[in-house]
Amino acid sequence: MLDRLWAYHGCVYGRDMGDPMEDSQLREKFDTGLSKIRHEIKSRLVPHGLFGTVTNTDVDPSDNIPAGSEVKIVVKGRTTARTFDRRQIEDCRLRVSGTVLVEIISMVDELAA
Repeated sequence: MLDRLWAYHGCVYGRDMGDPMEDSQLREKFDTGLSKIRHEIKSRLVPHGLFGTVTNTDVDPSDNIPAGSEVKIVVKGRTTARTFDRRQIEDCRLRVSGTVLVEIISMVDELAA
């Protein structure tokens, strides 16, 4: 009886439906990475004397965790944007580095020129 009950609940709550706790932890990694990216952009705009808005739009938000996000910077009427996938964003949850950092520097250079 317990085996059947465990098999049912394991199937319903585990593999097929996804663990709600795991989903919230993954969403937290994603949101933390986006926050770090926005902060990095703002900190790189300041030395150029630029102040603007940094927004992001989730890409394919059909799931609880989006497939990625488009980050857009608007400064003095000029706009630039880049799209990052979920893995790139989650990898930035501790420190922004790699291709994301290169893209941020590129965006700031576009706006500063």
